[in-house]
Amino acid sequence: MSTTLAPSASVQLREKTSGRFYFPELDALRFFAFFGVFVFHAAPRTPAFYAAAHWPQWLSTPVIAIFGAGAYGVDLFFALSAYLITSLLLRETETRGRLDLPRFYVRRILRIWPLYLTFLAVAAVAPYFMEGQHLPWQYVAGFACLAGNWVYVFHGLPASFAVPLWTVSIEEQFYLLWPLALRRASRTSVAALAIALLVIANVVRIMLALTGAPADAMEYATFTRLDPIALGALLALFHDRLPQLTRMQRLLLLGSGAVTWVVVYGVTSMHPSNVSNWGGVLGHPLNAIASLAVLMAVLDSSSALLRNGTLVYLGKISYGLYVVHELAHEFAKRLVHASTPAQVLLQSTVGLALTLLIGLASYRLLETPFLRLKERFAYVQSRPV
Repeated sequence: MSTTLAPSASVQLREKTSGRFYFPELDALRFFAFFGVFVFHAAPRTPAFYAAAHWPQWLSTPVIAIFGAGAYGVDLFFALSAYLITSLLLRETETRGRLDLPRFYVRRILRIWPLYLTFLAVAAVAPYFMEGQHLPWQYVAGFACLAGNWVYVFHGLPASFAVPLWTVSIEEQFYLLWPLALRRASRTSVAALAIALLVIANVVRIMLALTGAPADAMEYATFTRLDPIALGALLALFHDRLPQLTRMQRLLLLGSGAVTWVVVYGVTSMHPSNVSNWGGVLGHPLNAIASLAVLMAVLDSSSALLRNGTLVYLGKISYGLYVVHELAHEFAKRLVHASTPAQVLLQSTVGLALTLLIGLASYRLLETPFLRLKERFAYVQSRPV
């Protein structure tokens, strides 16, 4: 007989009072994860830019590392998604005795595909009316088949504002396969599977480094990005067994995670390479552990900041913000020329404002009708629309 995860006392209270399995503090964290990726794409990360602005190296080097560490918001997104999806699937199994896979897939389709496919269609036709945009057919086909990240492995990144969609491809692959693994699995077997994913990710990265494979293979292949997914799933399995964290413990976890991201980016960016190297072999698991630390620091937190209504709402629409932010940044670059730090700040502010406007419109006009339909297929209600 399968043994599933029993909700912790805090979660049981949450479900009794709200009728939903929902963590508003994780929505706030989603926004910060998005914002990190936005900063990574918007901020200059070359020493020459800051040298031209007469910034001393002792200042520009840590600034570049801080901006660059925003890229690891992607790892945080992966860990968050794995934690929430695994928790919901286990609770459905506990409630019903089994998983309803068709309904799960319908829910994921209604959540992801409307915006994803609409945006992909916009990106596919953009080269015809936007100078500098180029999205060849193999990228469009790859994204349409939810395997865009694998096209990056073999062909590199396209000159398109659709670049961020590679992470959605990996998440969709996870959504496709993970429920099949959980369908008849016990807590022990799910934990063993998650640990196996960690082993696979590290073995594949070592092999890529030993063979001198292209750097894009280590960066975008699904097998090399499994660590945060596996750790998020393990947290879902054992969350109920963890002690309640103190405020100081949460701050230490949050700080250590953020510092790890900055140090990893700072060290690995010092020796850029076109081939897979040991920086990636060590950096990826460290970033995944840092993501887990940040997630644990925020989960079940009663912080007023993380419960702030505006931040929670921005996290609620963060999927749209993430998908469209490079399009908005492209518009901002055409509106504001940026060759100095002050101009970059202005350009980024315009880009963020446009991202928020487009993301809000997407959520209200495109995503919300499908999200309301999605709720009809849920056995365990989660975030309210």
